[in-house]
Amino acid sequence: MLHELLLTLSGLSGDLFVPYPSEPETATTYKIPPEFPFLHEAEKSSLERLAALGFYYRKLTNFLDKQRGRNENNENHGSVGLQKDNETSLKSTPHGSFIHALCNAINEVLADFHKTIIESEIRILNKEDNMGGVVPISQLVSAFSEYYIILPHLSQLILDVENNPVKYFGCRILNLIIDKCNTGVPELREIMLKLLHACHEVMFKHITSWMVYGQLVDPFGEFFIKDRTLQYNPIEIQEQFSQTKWHRRFILDESFISNNLPNDVAKSILFVGKAIATVRNSTKPYEKHSKFPDKLASLHLQYLLELSSRPIFHQIELENIVNIIRNNVAQWLWQVVLTGDKVVECLEAFKNYFLLGQGDFATSLVEQFEKLSTSRLTSKRIPLIKEQEMNSLLVRASVGTLAEKDLSFEKFRFKVPNTNEQQSSNAISMFDDILIGVPLRFEYDIGWPLDLFVTSEDLSKYGDIFSFLISLRRTQFKLQKVWARLAANVKKERNYKFSKRNKNVMIVPWNVRASMMFFVDCLWAHVQMDIIESNFQKLVHRITISSAHHQRQRSSSITEQSPPSNELERLRDFEDIRLGHASYIGELLRGCLLESRVCTESIRTTLKIVDKFCILLDGTIDIEEKLEQIAKYDAEFREQVMFLFRTLSGVNKTGEGFGGPPRHLDQLLLRLDYSKWFSNYLLIRL
Repeated sequence: MLHELLLTLSGLSGDLFVPYPSEPETATTYKIPPEFPFLHEAEKSSLERLAALGFYYRKLTNFLDKQRGRNENNENHGSVGLQKDNETSLKSTPHGSFIHALCNAINEVLADFHKTIIESEIRILNKEDNMGGVVPISQLVSAFSEYYIILPHLSQLILDVENNPVKYFGCRILNLIIDKCNTGVPELREIMLKLLHACHEVMFKHITSWMVYGQLVDPFGEFFIKDRTLQYNPIEIQEQFSQTKWHRRFILDESFISNNLPNDVAKSILFVGKAIATVRNSTKPYEKHSKFPDKLASLHLQYLLELSSRPIFHQIELENIVNIIRNNVAQWLWQVVLTGDKVVECLEAFKNYFLLGQGDFATSLVEQFEKLSTSRLTSKRIPLIKEQEMNSLLVRASVGTLAEKDLSFEKFRFKVPNTNEQQSSNAISMFDDILIGVPLRFEYDIGWPLDLFVTSEDLSKYGDIFSFLISLRRTQFKLQKVWARLAANVKKERNYKFSKRNKNVMIVPWNVRASMMFFVDCLWAHVQMDIIESNFQKLVHRITISSAHHQRQRSSSITEQSPPSNELERLRDFEDIRLGHASYIGELLRGCLLESRVCTESIRTTLKIVDKFCILLDGTIDIEEKLEQIAKYDAEFREQVMFLFRTLSGVNKTGEGFGGPPRHLDQLLLRLDYSKWFSNYLLIRL
């Protein structure tokens, strides 16, 4: 009986220990048949408890064999229930490097269990445990006592993995094992920590390959960093990712990040690998510094290997090592591409053309658009407006301005989105169609290394701001032309004071135009001076400090400590520059009120009303015939402006949608209401 018990502990059923429950149900343990005689209930209970360990052992070995590609023939062992369970799990067998590492760690635990079986058999054969010719069952129960807790938990672990192969795939399996480690049983915690260490070794191999060599060796897709080119065929890869690898090729899949790894650390890991991979793939082989220094790579490799060899994972240690590597890579990256000057030049180009900082160019561009024939502007057929014509207009607008000799201006172009692009894209701004009656986007051909910090989403936001600003500048231009027409008409007709009920009717369009011009000028000055210029200077200042810091580090092996204020303002690397630039664009969007759909619609409606007013006064001016229409436009204009003023005043008090009262609205409201006219008007209306 003892030998059959030892065989059962090895996972083999027999006549004394049979699978329970019997067919056709699925067996969950081994038990002694009820008709078996000569056993006390206590003995039977102890034997069945030992036999259950054999069932768990068999279940675990079946799982390991499936991972090794073996097909167990359970019929030879009489384990029919286990065979059915095996066939079912084969349909969705978990796979990958993490599963293989887990299996190897479980196999070491089972090897110790099997060793205990052999040692027990040796003691029985040598009669070391013989007490008066009888080997007590309690002796065997004591020998396998620690496995009463370990094997059931291991069995439940693989059951969870088999039942949820997607949920616990790749790095996600770490979360399951981490939860299993949170136990008050020392023996079980020790085993689970061994399993966790085995899986962490796989994760560290991925991290090492990525952070040291910039290579993503992940055939199963288990790592939290993904290569998006794997979703495309080879023909599309070059077109999709040749110019924007930094931001589009490698991405962070947060669903694969384990609970013991902070998102900030994962983002730093992503940054380091992307930096090395991008520079290596983007530079020519013969260029100096195109390869990451071997000395630094060896040092980083040593750090990570030492960390991976430690039996217990400590989050703070990994975080410190990642920060050290990130700082070293950031330092090297600044040395390779000399980012400081190039970034500032790029930002200045964006400010000059996207944000209309070049006043002469903005005026010339608006004039060129106004010269387009009315028939082409009112046509609803999009093919009549061609990109070649728009880009030719752009070149003509640069003639005689500072943009004519600016090399960066050559990378700007207009694009007319087709119908499919308009339907599939969310990037069409509410102001894109004001210039020519159909959507028109202003774009920039970004190249390396500037694409390290400027994303396609950033360029799209710049395009939105340009559409808003050029619409505002166009309205300014048209109101100025109305003033010129009114002034010219006054000079031509000396008796311009047409009387109607003893009132000077000529003064009506002057007053309406002055109100409209005041609103547009306030909005333009607020955007250009309070928003764009101030935020631009802050960003350039931070980049300049960063560039100077890296220059000092390059020129001297001993870097002097920077003042605390500068240290807080300094941007560490490309990723910090990208985030700072994204924050800068966000401030521009908020300052231009483009993040508020209510404000955007109100401004658009106001500009449309002003446009109708300007068209009404175009050409020969007969004031008496147009007074009624002018009064109508004046009323609509005042209604929209008052609505916008009330909305902005309410937002400034509550901070709703802005996370607090936005300070930039104080400046805009002060410009609009410096004489308290709007406030008093609201009080009168109330």
